Amino acid sequence: MKSIFYILLFSQLLNFLGVFAEKVKEDSSGMNSVIWENVEGNKSKPLKRIIWKSYKGDENYFENENKEGFSVNQVSGGKSTSIESPAWRNRTLRFSFEEIEMPDVGEYMGLYSIGAYDRLNSWLYGGITLYGAATGRRGGFFTGGYTFGLERKLTDHWILDSGAYLGAGGGGAAAQGGGLMLRPHIGLKYDFKWSVLGLNYSFVDFPNGEISSDAIALSFDIPFTSPTLNWQDDDLTAADYFGVDSRNVSRHRSHLAARVRAYYPSSDSKTTSGGSFDDSLGLVGVDYTYFLDENWFTTFETSGAISGGVGGYAELLAGIGYRLPLTNDDRLALLPALTIGGAGGGAVETGGGFVARVNLGMEYKLSPDLSMIIDGGYLTAPDGNFDTPYVGFNLAYVMESFAKDQKGAPLKETDLIQINKWRFRPAHQWYFDAQRKNGSPRDMQLLGGKIDWMVGDWWYLTGQGLSAYEGGAGGYSEGHWGVGILGPSWKNWQLYGEMLIGAGGGGGVDSGSALLYKPSIGLEYNLNQDFNLQTGIGKVISKEGNLDANTLDVSLIWRFGTPK
Repeated sequence: MKSIFYILLFSQLLNFLGVFAEKVKEDSSGMNSVIWENVEGNKSKPLKRIIWKSYKGDENYFENENKEGFSVNQVSGGKSTSIESPAWRNRTLRFSFEEIEMPDVGEYMGLYSIGAYDRLNSWLYGGITLYGAATGRRGGFFTGGYTFGLERKLTDHWILDSGAYLGAGGGGAAAQGGGLMLRPHIGLKYDFKWSVLGLNYSFVDFPNGEISSDAIALSFDIPFTSPTLNWQDDDLTAADYFGVDSRNVSRHRSHLAARVRAYYPSSDSKTTSGGSFDDSLGLVGVDYTYFLDENWFTTFETSGAISGGVGGYAELLAGIGYRLPLTNDDRLALLPALTIGGAGGGAVETGGGFVARVNLGMEYKLSPDLSMIIDGGYLTAPDGNFDTPYVGFNLAYVMESFAKDQKGAPLKETDLIQINKWRFRPAHQWYFDAQRKNGSPRDMQLLGGKIDWMVGDWWYLTGQGLSAYEGGAGGYSEGHWGVGILGPSWKNWQLYGEMLIGAGGGGGVDSGSALLYKPSIGLEYNLNQDFNLQTGIGKVISKEGNLDANTLDVSLIWRFGTPK
């Protein structure tokens, strides 16, 4: 399955890059020292007190002081806290499109991308980017990886932008070799304030494959801000955390949903070899939805096949929808949505890869934090021969985000801010003697990431996505859900264990119908309160294929928080 859990990384990178940037800022300026100002009244009036004020070098620190004498300590019951006002991180959601030349004479492939980036300082940004085929004849081609870039403002509106992407993936029977993808770019962007339009020169290269092409890329950036949260910020009041900013902050709903869907391809739908679909297709996936206000939302989704004989089929889509409450208590609601993106692989004939989906969901709130969504709809590949109605079931974990606007639910100064504790793990894995459909077993190497939700102090739920970049398995990707446990710690060391279930396919790896099991055990070393190193050994086992390989994993663990 192609990059099933990259949306998890995409949705959370907006937070953990902010944590890193803030950490670097603190460490490099250790100079965040408090400057005390002696403010004296008229010296001829001895009864007037001397007032000491901390302004931290900011001349405007007191301009927004509450005229009624409001103080944080009054709200928190006299509790004193040393927390500083949060850093609102500048972030960007980027969409792009470019057309690259393929090795076959006269063949071109259109690539779209979705990226989420955090501004690490005034000139450096970084984040995660996902690419997929949208035009041509390589439907099912996907890669996921990391982008870092430099920006220099030339005028009030014009910006010079350069950067590079490193990722892994492939598919669509393309000549991607092992799967490693590099993409440097340079270009100009025009800032409209509410959005940024860019024109770039890019070079897409698969060093161990045959794809190597320059291109002209069009990009569209949507800037936004959100606060940085840490594990230690739990149970503070809005006034404690946001200070005077709390009056200009509102709550925006978001949710992360695990889903299963059943596709029933139409009689006109074909495989890439011209065959018909005799059975329904089973897919599992994940969806991240963010509400722009109390009704309109944006959604990002990915899924991959686990049954139906189309191992390797995957989707990556984005779109917009509307939430229509049906009851006064808001427990029941309709969720119509329209999404577009890329899909293919597994011999499903999606043409160039572009697909569109209309979806209607019905949500029932089981609790304030958990919703059940039953949905159905229709997906079509206009450039291919694949059309299918479907039904699905989603279990959504409902969270909140904060924004500097009044479009969401109002935030009271006495509201408690509760934190979801997360861990992000950039990962590198080795598969030893991984079985192939044709030929002898070979070692392979994969890049990817993992997102952990800490349910308790000793256990967590995890979503993981990886793609091959070495070992002749370009196009192989996998995604998993699972559970992990943490053992007792000894000094800075701690044991962990995980059990995963998911799907994987492509690249000639013998994963059968794509259903995989993945147990592992390993050791973590604590570097500081934000970072751990981790290594582990395990197995990857296909339920119906011959894949049964030993694995070795090395990861960096990064801890961050998001609002509940």
